[in-house]
Amino acid sequence: METKASIVVMSHLSDSLVLMGDCGNRTAKRDIRFAQFIILETKGDLNMLIDADAMWNKFFENYQKT
Repeated sequence: METKASIVVMSHLSDSLVLMGDCGNRTAKRDIRFAQFIILETKGDLNMLIDADAMWNKFFENYQKT
C-alpha cells in the first residue's frame, strides 16, 4: 500500500515526541515540531522554496503560545 511520504514522516516525528516524553530535550522537541510545521505549511511539498527565517518566525509565534 502506498502512502504520502509527508504522512509517514509526520507520524514518525509524532512518535518521536511521544517517546521523548517529559525527559526529552526541549530544543529537540521544538525542532521536531518545526519540521512538522514546515510539512503542514508546504502541504507536504518539501521541494517548495521557502523563506526559512519567515517560516521560523511564524512557527515561533504560535509555539510560544503553547
